[in-house]
Amino acid sequence: MDTSQFLHTSGALPYQIITSFIEQSIICADRPIPDSNIQPASLDLRLGERAWAVKATFLPRPEERIETALQRYAIREIDLNIPTVFDLNHTYVVELAESFCLPNNVHAYTNNKSTTGRTNVWARTLADCYPRFDKLPSGYSGRAYLMIIPRSWPVIVQRDQTLTQARFIIGDSLLSDFSLNKLSQEEGLVFNSEGERQTPRLDDGLLLSVDLSLPVVGYKALSCDRPVDLSAIQPSKDYFCPISADNGEILLERNSFYILSTKEYLRVPPQVAAEMIAYDIHSGEYRSHYAGFFDPGFGYGTSGQIKGTPAVLEVDAHEDVIFTDSQPICKMSFEYLVQAPEKLYGQQLNSHYQNQRGAQLARVFSF
Repeated sequence: MDTSQFLHTSGALPYQIITSFIEQSIICADRPIPDSNIQPASLDLRLGERAWAVKATFLPRPEERIETALQRYAIREIDLNIPTVFDLNHTYVVELAESFCLPNNVHAYTNNKSTTGRTNVWARTLADCYPRFDKLPSGYSGRAYLMIIPRSWPVIVQRDQTLTQARFIIGDSLLSDFSLNKLSQEEGLVFNSEGERQTPRLDDGLLLSVDLSLPVVGYKALSCDRPVDLSAIQPSKDYFCPISADNGEILLERNSFYILSTKEYLRVPPQVAAEMIAYDIHSGEYRSHYAGFFDPGFGYGTSGQIKGTPAVLEVDAHEDVIFTDSQPICKMSFEYLVQAPEKLYGQQLNSHYQNQRGAQLARVFSF
């Protein structure tokens, strides 16, 4: 790969390089990859035709292909050319439509798309001979698979849906707190609801807190036997109820799923990409997100005219836990792009969540 035109010798690969990977068959598929699936610094990965119901979550052994592991763990094979119900709390493996022949200096990691996370569908990528989730190692050659577990309701899935996305990386270019502070001074990374720039709270990443000041602070998932069709719109009242805070506090019940939002309005400038990561296990037994990628331009606009956008949180409480307004709940890591992207989030792209304010449900739910 010619790196002579790179602004940074390591970092995330932008839209135009991902496009060139597709043109060179570094990323390929049986069916053409739509340009709309190529994001500013990530690629939406499509479900393929073949799926399997499996006994349980698993990882392959070193030097073991996923197809070999499926011979041990598969219960039945499923044809996703036909829309199919994936049952609640059952585990499925789907072959992705895309396959890869990555250069030796490029690796990838994956994360749920926002709609997947907000529907409480666990989706984790599997690769041949690699006993870890959500990563394609440097130089990876082969197919990838998605392990799917619906956690709140059954879901209807079919071929070509996109539940996860991949970010392609050269080396390691995560920004230190020093660099994040400098970037914040130059561009502004966090704002309040009035559009005023805020001083970032840094702790090996950018800390974000929960917003419990609004009349409706979020939504709690309801029990419902009716499957969520991931290709359609369904009424939110069947699946969620709004929740409010009591004197700036809320009680999250164990084994329940919630949609909340951050107090801070986040901005991701064009020269970086961001990922939401867990804050600190010592803060409580909960998961604060299931969809972590934030592409360049989120909360930014074409030239910085947007003063940030709240980040939505998909919270899964593993114990009863009380949150208070402005309590730290998650952390953002940032990494440079090797080139400025030719497209930004919210510009010339189908960016559904650029203008979200407060907790917002997945686009498959309507009020």
